[in-house]
Amino acid sequence: MAFPISPGSRFHTPEFIVREKDGVFVAIDRDRANWICLNRSGMQIVRALPGKTVEEAASECAASGVLSSEDPGKVLRKFTADLARKEFLSTMPITGELVARAEILKPEKLHEVWIVTNFECNMACRHCYTYERVADDRRRVGKDALLAMMEECRRLGAEVFYLTGGEPLLREDLPDLIEGATRRSRAILFTNGTLVTPEWAKHLSRYRERLVVQVSLEGPDEESNSVLRGTGSFARAMEGIRYLLRAGLRVGVSSTPTPRTASRVPALTRLLAETSEGKHGVDYHHIIYVVHAGNAREGDTARLTATDLIDVVTDCKAAIRQAKREGVKTRLKITNDKIFEAIASNGPRKDMCGAGYTILGINADGMLTPCATTMHDTSFSLGTLLDEREDYVPGEIGRLWRESAAVQRIRSFTVLPREGGKVTDLRFFHGGGCWYHMQDQQGDIKAEHPFYEAYETLTE
Repeated sequence: MAFPISPGSRFHTPEFIVREKDGVFVAIDRDRANWICLNRSGMQIVRALPGKTVEEAASECAASGVLSSEDPGKVLRKFTADLARKEFLSTMPITGELVARAEILKPEKLHEVWIVTNFECNMACRHCYTYERVADDRRRVGKDALLAMMEECRRLGAEVFYLTGGEPLLREDLPDLIEGATRRSRAILFTNGTLVTPEWAKHLSRYRERLVVQVSLEGPDEESNSVLRGTGSFARAMEGIRYLLRAGLRVGVSSTPTPRTASRVPALTRLLAETSEGKHGVDYHHIIYVVHAGNAREGDTARLTATDLIDVVTDCKAAIRQAKREGVKTRLKITNDKIFEAIASNGPRKDMCGAGYTILGINADGMLTPCATTMHDTSFSLGTLLDEREDYVPGEIGRLWRESAAVQRIRSFTVLPREGGKVTDLRFFHGGGCWYHMQDQQGDIKAEHPFYEAYETLTE
C-alpha cells in the first residue's frame, strides 16, 4: 500500500540505515522491516528529500548534478512516486506504534502441522532432543484418530503435514497415514533412512507428487556420521537415499552440526550435490540447530556458537557453487539460505515464529503442542486431543488452538524491546527465530537467544 504524497507538501522518510557494496546501496527501515535498493545517484536523492517539496528537491539535485537540468521535476516526481509505493516516502510524518503481535493478531489459518507418529526408534542418536520418550514411551495415537485430526487441520487451513518420530517407518500403518496426509495437502516424511528398502521406496513413490522424504545425515562418511548417529548408519542411510531417488521421490537431507561434526557438513553438501540416480538428485540440504534437551543435554552435545553456525551455512552454500563450477549438474539448495531470503523480504514486520499461530504439533501421546521443537516438553502442551477410549474429540484441535491458556502465553512472546527503546537491529526482519532456544522467553532476544548473532548476520 503506497504512502500518500500531496503536491506541494514536504517530504518525510523513515529513519534508515545504509549498507553499500560495489556501488549498490540498500536503505533499511528497521522499524518496518522494509528496504529499498538504489544506485549512488538514487541514494543521494533520497538523502536530499526530507523537509523539501518536489520543486525544492529537484532544484537542489539539478544544481548538484545528480539530476539533469532538463525537466528534473518530472524525473523526480516519478522517482518519489516509486518511493511512496515502496512505503519509503510520504508527505505525512511516517510514524507507527510498535505493538506486540498478541495485541493485534489472532489465529486465522493453520499452515503446517507436525505429527509424531510414534516415539520408538531403531537408533539412539547422541543429539536426539526427544530421547527420553524414544527410549521408554511406546504410546501412539491410533490410525483413525490421526486421520480425523488431519482432516480437521485441513479444515483449519493446514497445507502441509510433517510426519516425524521416533522413526516413522517402524509404524506398520504408516502407508495409510501418508495417504491421509497427502489427501488435498502435502507431506514431508522424516526418517533416518536406515530402514528404507526398495519395497518401501516403491510404495512411497505412489505419493511422490505430494510427498518429500527428508533423511538425516551428519557427515560425508562413516567416521563423521557415526559421531552422532552410531556405527553403520551412514552406509545404510545413503543406500536408502538412492532407493528413494530411483523410485522418483523428492529427497532432502537434514544435518544438525555440533562442534565435533560442523567442519564436515560442507563436505556432505558436496556429496549430496554429486548424488543422483538417473535424472533424480537430492533437492535440498537443511541445517538444523541443536535443541539442548534429551540426549543432547545428557551427553553434553554442545550447540554451535552463532559464529560457527554462520560459517557452516556459508560454507555449505560455497560447496554447491564450487561443485557447479567443476561441472556438477545439481539443483541442490541450502534451505536455510532460502529461508533467510524470505526473511529479508520487504515486510510485514515479523514478531517471533508461527508456533501456536500457523503451526501446531500433534504428539504420539495425543497431546497438542505449538510446534515441533516443543514436542518433548510437556510444559508447553496445549491440551489432550483424545477421550478415555483413545478416540479423537471432534473440534478439539480448533478449540485448543484458539482458546487454550498455554497458547495465549506462547503468543505473548515478542521481539519488541522490553524497555520500550528504539530498535537498532534487524529483529523485525528475522523475527527472533525459535523462541524455545531462549533461556527466558520473556526476555530480550539480543541477550537471551544463542543464535541472535547468526540471525542478524544471515539476514543482512
